[in-house]
Amino acid sequence: MAQKVNLDAMLPRADFAAKSDDDSSAEKIQTFSVAQLKQDSFLVHRLRKPDFQRETNHWDPKQILVFLKSFLDNELVPSVILWQSPSHVFVIDGGHRISTLRAWIEDDYGDGPISSKFYRGTIPDDQKRVATRVRNLVNREIGPYKTLHAAMIDPDSTSDDVLKKRARNLATRSLSLQWVEGDAEKAETSFFKINTQGTPLHKTEERLLRERRNPVAISARSIVRAGTGHKYWSRFDQETMNQIEDSALELHELLFQPEINEPIKTLDLPLGGAHHRLVH
Repeated sequence: MAQKVNLDAMLPRADFAAKSDDDSSAEKIQTFSVAQLKQDSFLVHRLRKPDFQRETNHWDPKQILVFLKSFLDNELVPSVILWQSPSHVFVIDGGHRISTLRAWIEDDYGDGPISSKFYRGTIPDDQKRVATRVRNLVNREIGPYKTLHAAMIDPDSTSDDVLKKRARNLATRSLSLQWVEGDAEKAETSFFKINTQGTPLHKTEERLLRERRNPVAISARSIVRAGTGHKYWSRFDQETMNQIEDSALELHELLFQPEINEPIKTLDLPLGGAHHRLVH
């Protein structure tokens, strides 16, 4: 059974070198407040992960809970590292922290409206199960975001002293930010320096990231997600993109259907093994 929480939909990806028609360069802020991470904020829609970054699915439910408690209890939380391009604000380090806060705020741990739209409604059962597990854990130990928000607005709405304290902290707590200065090449170099420390990239994973525009990397990423999620193949024309997605879905079903339910009680198993072990 999958133990990692899929938060990949909380921050979309973009190419470092990509530019939009409305390129802008706003003043660099020094903190993120919780309000700035809500779906209806202006800032959150400028945030991107680099297109070569691995999926945001390396934290288990306990790690999610520990981080949220640390944030709400005013404990030390490492700074998030950003780089500003003409079009977007890229998260160089801190994707799991931002995604976890967004997941809690939106009540979407890989199975909500944002994730459903991101994966075009194709969410594996194991992803739904782990999302339910982490939601139940967070709601029991901390409470939903809307509960703390209500206590922040009206402290008399609860008699729970711990909840009241966390609600007060929620009003003023923010994530500290650091900025990478320089061009896209400098930002990419910084990313790989930072992300080869801590939880190191597997050699195969690093190769897929560095060779992300090669056919094998594009094919592997499209197949493992059944042609959904971030479109690593977006540089092709629309007809080719449609063919890639159709073929990826067909190959995904051939390799990973039926889904594995543990404990295993049948010989009707997928040829490619457990899908979640590949995406994690």
